[in-house]
Amino acid sequence: MSKSRFMLLLLVLSIMLGSISMASAQSATDLSLWVFVERHGLFMQHQAERWNEMNPDRQINLTFEQIDYTQMHDNLLAALLVGTGAPDLADVEIKKFATFTKGVLHFIPLNEAIDPYRADIIESRLAPYTANGNNYGIDYHLGSFVMYYNTAILEAAGVDVDSIRTWDDYIAAGQQVTQDTDGDGTPDVYMTTIETTDIFSTYPIMLMMGGGTYNAEGEIILDSPENIEALQFVQDLVHEYGIARPTSGGNHHSPDHFVDLVEGRVASLWMPQWYMTRFPDNMSSELAAVEVVRPMPIFEEGGYTTTMGGGTGTVITDQIDPSKIALAQEFLAFAKLSYEANVALWTDLGFDPLRLDVYEDPALLIEMSDFSGEIPFTYIQAGLGNVAPEYTGPFYPEIATIFQTTAMYDLIENQKSPEEVIAAALAELEAMGADIGGG
Repeated sequence: MSKSRFMLLLLVLSIMLGSISMASAQSATDLSLWVFVERHGLFMQHQAERWNEMNPDRQINLTFEQIDYTQMHDNLLAALLVGTGAPDLADVEIKKFATFTKGVLHFIPLNEAIDPYRADIIESRLAPYTANGNNYGIDYHLGSFVMYYNTAILEAAGVDVDSIRTWDDYIAAGQQVTQDTDGDGTPDVYMTTIETTDIFSTYPIMLMMGGGTYNAEGEIILDSPENIEALQFVQDLVHEYGIARPTSGGNHHSPDHFVDLVEGRVASLWMPQWYMTRFPDNMSSELAAVEVVRPMPIFEEGGYTTTMGGGTGTVITDQIDPSKIALAQEFLAFAKLSYEANVALWTDLGFDPLRLDVYEDPALLIEMSDFSGEIPFTYIQAGLGNVAPEYTGPFYPEIATIFQTTAMYDLIENQKSPEEVIAAALAELEAMGADIGGG
């Protein structure tokens, strides 16, 4: 072959390969995503890259836009109501999800895409994003509740953290820990604090006792006996057992509360696993050196061992091009429920995975200097024996607001009875148009 013909052949091959490359690039399916946390968008883009490596013939070009929390949810609701302007996918925070279930639900069901993963995941995590028997959202984490203990405080009081298994054990330990060391008549160290402007002290107790805000049938169950008992228990921690006080600043994200933890005035608290990130971000290395994670105490053998708190579910809107739906469904399940994705939920985001089988993965079984050099996931996994589900409904956001603004303050600060607190909440909901007949 002459040199000129060889060069011509190379040119033709180059053009052909370029055409193939352009065709491949043009065939990638564009998917848009709205998030209110940038790290969520970056995580999803990383999952899209992983998808593309495994599916060269079904490429995805995922782009995300980060919008302020309130503005994003308002924009999404407006776009869905007017029928235009919504992204293909969107993050919806758990307290906001129920807002989108009022009237016509503009999300695409994910049931079939989730089905291949159901045997491996803690399926109760899907409950907050379920309506009319369909799964509409997939979370970034399990958000299981755990106990955070300051071992220095407990050991000084003669308490072995690993001796606390039941709530009775917890109360007994709290009575050893809660002390008035300066003799002014008020304890300067408490076993724990109870939020009066948020839900994280109370909702998990309600759920672990078998209550909650809604049941699986979509009925409001605030006045259930289980909820009344749960509220009484929380109130008694403060006013009967004397081992708790109202949280400084009202909630566990208050700067005043962080100061209490750092200065050793609070020995423990229960919060979801994602609260682990608050210690290195907001508190001192000295506190991190004595802090440990342990399973939640249980109320009774065979009962719920933990529940879930907080969360953000990614949904597919009904404004997506119909030709993209199947691919978007499969990708979303892959990005949140596959084994590798669940490992990345920890390594990339610091969150507890939805899949139990990854809790033995070396990536999770690491010692953490922020938590006394222990392996926290050993203890997180130990608490996942029986996870209480949380169901949401159309007035879930309003119920949360009532608890955050009046209910918890009345229960703890004003010492109103649980029955009074719940009756007031139901009356407020009924005035809003909620059907409270299921309670």
